[in-house]
Amino acid sequence: MTNATAILCADTHIRADVPKARTDDFHGSMWNKLGEILQLAHENGDCPILVAGDLGEKAEWPDWLEARFISERMKYPDVEIIVVPGQHDLPQHNIELLDRSALGVLDSAGMIDVLTDEWSSFDRGEIQVCIQPFPYGQEMVNWPIENKPDNVFNIAMTHQLIIEGNIADWKGQTASHALSLLKKFPEYDLILSGDNHKPFVVEHEGRLLVNPGSMMRSTADQISHRPRVYLWWAETNECSIHYLPIKRGVLSREHLEQAENKTARMEAFVRSVKNREELKLSFEKNMEDHLVDNPAPEPVERKIWVSME
Repeated sequence: MTNATAILCADTHIRADVPKARTDDFHGSMWNKLGEILQLAHENGDCPILVAGDLGEKAEWPDWLEARFISERMKYPDVEIIVVPGQHDLPQHNIELLDRSALGVLDSAGMIDVLTDEWSSFDRGEIQVCIQPFPYGQEMVNWPIENKPDNVFNIAMTHQLIIEGNIADWKGQTASHALSLLKKFPEYDLILSGDNHKPFVVEHEGRLLVNPGSMMRSTADQISHRPRVYLWWAETNECSIHYLPIKRGVLSREHLEQAENKTARMEAFVRSVKNREELKLSFEKNMEDHLVDNPAPEPVERKIWVSME
């Protein structure tokens, strides 16, 4: 098979801390996955990697995290990484503050190419791929192009919550349906989306919407998640899954169970307080009753009453 035109991914969430749910060497796993994605691009003729937002978990990275990312990235210097900012990439979720973020630093250093409001393109042989970026907070708009040559392919890269199924499953969150977007924006051969950590692909009339999902499993409810990227071939507008390596048994619910037990204890305490007949509304009366049951030396009592005046 010919080399892929691009590698599609999103929500890599490079981070300095370790999620509470992880019990393994989380950072080792994170760098291994990033390295595999870079190697996959290299094996496909140094094709570009397209990241649909949330390259990082936070807008600002510690120096050591930026240094390690640069070190991993420079193992494959001919691979271009094209990123559309997600909310986690932006200070205060504000695109105007991009230059204060790790994303802005990496862009200025030439480690990645950040797209915000102007379209960009790359060539793969005789094929030209044009990208229209829609960072977090920017709604997708039509991109009318007349008489588009057969060797030109249009991509919309967006970071917004797009779902495949029922909106009711998303607990009132604002989301767009994948199929509706494909129908609304027929000028895009491919819509690459991020933000939804659940992967899926939707096809309509030969056009694709690809939501790669998160690179890492960071929460206990992702126990069944299979991290992946997609190889995309522009000529046929087809993609295939490349699963990233995972280890079983590295996610724990212990922190959730501890939180649930704490909540249960708190709720039980509240119920017991509500049911206590001797509970008084007056704090002073409660103190008086307490001192009757638990006498204190006279100097101590005086200080108590003085402090309550």
